[in-house]
Amino acid sequence: MAARMRDILPKSGLSLEEREEVAEIVHNVVRWKKWYDFVMEHYSLPENVEAYVRLANSLQEWESAEKAVPRNRYTEIRYSFSPYMSELIDSEFSEFREYLNKDPETVLCVNFNMATRGEVKDILIEESMKAEDSVLESAVITDSRARYSRAVQEGMAQVQDESSQLIAQITASLGNRILDYCAGNGVKTIAMASFRRNSGGMAAWDIDKRKRKILMRRARVYGADIDVLESPEGKYDTVFVDAPCTGVGSARRNPEAKYIDAVGDFSELQLSILNEAKERVKESGYLVYCVCSFTPEETVGVVERFLSENPDFREEEIENKWLKRMKYGHLTNLPEGDVMYICAMRRS
Repeated sequence: MAARMRDILPKSGLSLEEREEVAEIVHNVVRWKKWYDFVMEHYSLPENVEAYVRLANSLQEWESAEKAVPRNRYTEIRYSFSPYMSELIDSEFSEFREYLNKDPETVLCVNFNMATRGEVKDILIEESMKAEDSVLESAVITDSRARYSRAVQEGMAQVQDESSQLIAQITASLGNRILDYCAGNGVKTIAMASFRRNSGGMAAWDIDKRKRKILMRRARVYGADIDVLESPEGKYDTVFVDAPCTGVGSARRNPEAKYIDAVGDFSELQLSILNEAKERVKESGYLVYCVCSFTPEETVGVVERFLSENPDFREEEIENKWLKRMKYGHLTNLPEGDVMYICAMRRS
């Protein structure tokens, strides 16, 4: 949904302020869809676009309907989750019930190869945008329109969730030569090059040729010293696998993720990618696994299976105050940010 709006709204002919307003309403409707549907049925409201917009703008008028929600479906309806997600949250992750329904802040990641955090904040302030330090040294909390800021357009910062920044920071600290094995458009790759101050040894690959081309172009804009590979080869101190996933940890930004019915084939895909990537890890090197999810099937379950099938790897605990320990690996635990999973495994 968020990606589609980014494609559609700039071509709509609306002003920036109007586009922001439309995006906010659409996100609210998707975020609270089950709750809105219940309210409309409870009060016999017409189910049309106008009713959804009205609820998105003034839901407090209808909160008495909460008493009518069946207790056994309270999380599913009141917080708008699929049955699968509501059962998971009720049983293991109650702290995410409200958190995943919060409006996320827009956060920039400072590109230390081009600017300091102070310089980026000065530009935002000049452009009449919010510019606040967040808990990571690289993170600046700002307005959603900051993606059009000169700081972003000139490569001094990029829009990046703070948990994503944390994952990049941790991975960048492990070893000299690093391969980003599922680099995509290179958001985390560029952040790693920034944290390493272009100290060298940063390589990236993605199975999608189009994304590799985008990454090469972005690396030039951001002044990032990244070797974009045509095929994965060689051995590295650290191989980073940011695997495809359900994305439920990003539900604040992509609320449609709250409605998945199951994990599907993702865990099998994630395990197969790890088994490919391990071939690029040198002796005593790290294999770092990451997903923007907290489902047991995609996190601890994948790592447990990988370690049982690959006895030459063992998990290494990561010491960081912004991580929450799981049986294997960790979940990010920042005041702001997606819920992401990371696990570092070391080859013996």
